[in-house]
Amino acid sequence: MGGIIASLEPGCIAEELGWRTGDVVESVNGHPLQDEIDYRFYSAEELVTVEIRRGRERAEFEIEKDPDEPLGVIFQDALFDGIRTCDAKCVFCFVDQLPKGLRKTLYLKDDDYRLSFLDGNFVTLANCTDSDIDRIAIQRLSPLYLSVHATDHDLRSRMLGRKIPDILDQIDRLSEGRIELHTQIVLCRGLNDGQQLEKSVTDLAARFPTVRSIAVVPEGVTAHRKRRTTGYEMDRQYCREIVRFVRTKQREFKSALDTRLIWASDEFYLRSGYSVPSKVSYEGFPQYENGVGIVRCFVDSARRAARSKCQTDRPKRLTLVTGTLAAPVLEDWACSLVGLGLDVRVVAVRNQLLGETVTVAGLMAGRDIVTQLADLDLGEAVLVPSVAVRDHVFIDDVSAVDIGDALGVPVMVVEPDAQDALNIMLSI
Repeated sequence: MGGIIASLEPGCIAEELGWRTGDVVESVNGHPLQDEIDYRFYSAEELVTVEIRRGRERAEFEIEKDPDEPLGVIFQDALFDGIRTCDAKCVFCFVDQLPKGLRKTLYLKDDDYRLSFLDGNFVTLANCTDSDIDRIAIQRLSPLYLSVHATDHDLRSRMLGRKIPDILDQIDRLSEGRIELHTQIVLCRGLNDGQQLEKSVTDLAARFPTVRSIAVVPEGVTAHRKRRTTGYEMDRQYCREIVRFVRTKQREFKSALDTRLIWASDEFYLRSGYSVPSKVSYEGFPQYENGVGIVRCFVDSARRAARSKCQTDRPKRLTLVTGTLAAPVLEDWACSLVGLGLDVRVVAVRNQLLGETVTVAGLMAGRDIVTQLADLDLGEAVLVPSVAVRDHVFIDDVSAVDIGDALGVPVMVVEPDAQDALNIMLSI
């Protein structure tokens, strides 16, 4: 096993020792390496012995350095033994609802606790062995991001569609190792809501401070779903009930634990018609990447941007693209830009690729954008949100350049921050 060196940091220890691109770091202090985490853990000593393989030749290096001083190696892949994939058959699995021909990375069903530590991916721990749990504790792989869905073991087993370890036992073992967990409950109407949601939240809260946050997010449903196992209509009234439940729990936990602990995703607020909470209510946004608090951050940045003293050198007409869910928020902001000489048209793109029940901007398809903007007066440029782009392409493998070529105007990718977007608009 071991990791293949992709590059070396200039002037680093590894470069001084004559290590090269393509060399394989096989072991550190006698420990075979299965991933970059092992490498970091075992090399964080003053005295380290590293075994390097170059072709058929092997060499051993004894190194004395400052504690935690890096050797300067950058690996081709963080996981030397490959990504652990998901063996579950979740009733709400989004990957299983995707049509063919999309961005290849969308079809990878990873469930690797190491990617949870390295990249913040949510994992179920369903494929974790006792030795994996021990390793997490020994190497202090914290925080981890955990998909719980339900703490009732029988229900969680049915939801994941496989035999699994008891999640509460796993959390308790991680607690002994002082591992922090950010958890999520993907809510499936009629399945893990109601009393089951109450039980799950109560069980997780009882494990604070190991459990540092709980996010309640709605399941995603596309037009390509083959199995309809839940009553998944997330209508306005249902979303209001979830928001009220979360608010009640927040008050309870704030009083008992001095933290709100639980948050509903932005989608519940936008669908319910309730205003998103204040910035302070999110307590540092522990689950921002999970769609919890993005709208609040944008609204606050929009207010700051609206007070901007910057003025465009000439009137400009632009088009801003988003999903149907967030369009009203962006339309309010666009109206505030008129005084800056910017005429910004917000276009809510209907998701015809995955179905119109998919309303978030992050799942917009490039071809849907082209089709629905083709006959519009787009002005000088089209702006698309960065949340819809991964590896430079939209979910259907269409790039911003492709869209620009089709529409005949420049297409720019902007972050979900109003000030950043405004700076780009003024610079066009």
